[in-house]
Amino acid sequence: MTLRAYLRVLGERWKLVALFVIAATGIAVLVTATSARVYQANVQIFVLTTDTSNAALQAQGAAFTQIQVQTFAKIVGSPDVLHKVQQDLDLQMSDGELQGKLTATAPTGQSIVDLHVQDSSASRAAQIANSAANAFISVIEGYYTNGSGAPPSVQMHVTDRATAPSSPVSPKPLLNISLGVLLGLLVGAAIAVARDILDNRIKDAEALSKVAGAPTMGIVVDDPKASRHPIATRAGTRNVRAENYRQLRANLQFANVDQHPRVIAVTSSIPGEGKTTVAINLASTLAEAGFTVCLVDADLRRPTIAKVLGLLSPVGLTSVLIHQIELSEAMQNAGSSLYVLSSGPTPPNPSEVLASSYVRDVIRSLLDRVDYVVIDTAPLLPVADGSEVAALADGTLLVVRHGVTTDTQIKRAVHSLRRVDASLLGLVLNRIPNKRSGEYGYSYYRSEVDGPSHSRRPRRRAARAAKSLVDDKAG
Repeated sequence: MTLRAYLRVLGERWKLVALFVIAATGIAVLVTATSARVYQANVQIFVLTTDTSNAALQAQGAAFTQIQVQTFAKIVGSPDVLHKVQQDLDLQMSDGELQGKLTATAPTGQSIVDLHVQDSSASRAAQIANSAANAFISVIEGYYTNGSGAPPSVQMHVTDRATAPSSPVSPKPLLNISLGVLLGLLVGAAIAVARDILDNRIKDAEALSKVAGAPTMGIVVDDPKASRHPIATRAGTRNVRAENYRQLRANLQFANVDQHPRVIAVTSSIPGEGKTTVAINLASTLAEAGFTVCLVDADLRRPTIAKVLGLLSPVGLTSVLIHQIELSEAMQNAGSSLYVLSSGPTPPNPSEVLASSYVRDVIRSLLDRVDYVVIDTAPLLPVADGSEVAALADGTLLVVRHGVTTDTQIKRAVHSLRRVDASLLGLVLNRIPNKRSGEYGYSYYRSEVDGPSHSRRPRRRAARAAKSLVDDKAG
């Protein structure tokens, strides 16, 4: 893979990652904007024992309270505490709903209980927190009262009362957006890597040659005007697609100097890869170079050449095979030095017809009349027709559609050709997106006008030279 191709693939991966980052960030912003705000109020309660007659008892009492506060923290959500809060604030909510708002923690090694209340209202969160602290103290001290009127052995004091919080604890915009960006990066990178690993579609000429074990004879860019101008050489002088086919013609002429192929079959792995268009344009560019060419439509199941070129197709190859018409009468002139032998009537058994010796005789007769025979045949994988025709040809071109054909399909198609001892001349990577054409075409084909200043100067010089010539003659 070239450096430019590698950078292009890397850029596509980053585009995918960026897309996921934008999507995840947008979701995070949306969730943050639509989430209900939650405020948290906090109360701190100090716990101590009342027995302080001597140092030893004080130490024991401190150790006792540090152990007990862990139990005290679990009593915050008890029904006794909840009912006192409901009565104190006249709250119209169930025990479960109120209990869900209350939590308590007791730091290890300290005689402290931290009480937390979360609510959608900041002021109500503070009110519930302070009321819950009072109720909690009342309930705990009631547990340690011995009934004799003496003070309880455990006393609790609120050291930090709750105030209405100024900002919510949820949602957290900065955290949510940061998590969205991180999640988008991770998911996007994972999908990009997985796509590279699992995607076996052919997108590169070098990869195509490696998979097929044969050279890539040519590439053809995608042209939205191809349907209106099926023959690229007739679509204008500055046509990248036409130049691609001319390059394919040149490569084929030097493919095998010792055994120059005159009968060339054009096929593909599956339908829809553009084999017919490649066959038409290969025949056209060979005719453009001064050779006499006959284009044969041997795709008897889906013949399209006559329709694409606007020719009649009541008779053709099958008509010649059954001796209904002479070969010379079936050949139609499609341009200078270009002839077309359409498919003719569709037979009920195309594979058997194409495997017959009569087809070979027709091809030999064509070679007596023309320099090249280009045969458009059926795809290799769905039916056996393509293999039968490829076995009769001097060489076969396998057309592969960019971003559609998989390496598995290519390997199966190549195996089909080898099974019938067909000669694979090479492959054609078809319909490469226009944005990639800069890698394969010449720069002066990409613009109709590369700058008026460059074109005016030669015309001015020619005008001055013509004027001088006229003056000389006049003199």
